[in-house]
Amino acid sequence: MRGHELSKLLGVPVSTLHYYEKKGLIQPKRGENQYRDYAELDIKIMKYILILKEAGFSLSEIGEVIHRYFRQPHNADCQIEARTFFNTKIDDLKQKIVQYETIITIMENLPVMLGEEPLTKIQAENDVLVDSFFKQKGWK
Repeated sequence: MRGHELSKLLGVPVSTLHYYEKKGLIQPKRGENQYRDYAELDIKIMKYILILKEAGFSLSEIGEVIHRYFRQPHNADCQIEARTFFNTKIDDLKQKIVQYETIITIMENLPVMLGEEPLTKIQAENDVLVDSFFKQKGWK
């Protein structure tokens, strides 16, 4: 598959594909005309890259995942390290879900707080949520 086709398929600019190639994350073959030819493995890896980026992984972490899963032999040590790494990431994502749920609740209550009558109970509940959110993030 050519770059512009993959770009369209995945909704990413061609420049992003080139950047990931430069970083060693994907390794498309080059035809005689020097055009990049993205194989099924490149497409699969790109899908993983986009999912991991969406989950908040850094490019170096993504590079580590790609290397371990697609380029090196698997063994018991690799599996143990992967389980530890991903369990930490899963815990981080679960914490973010809780934080986003708190933000959604706060946002849902803001229009109510703008009503004609002061709704002190809702305002007080939102204040508690806001303070709790800041504590979770370690902010002051």
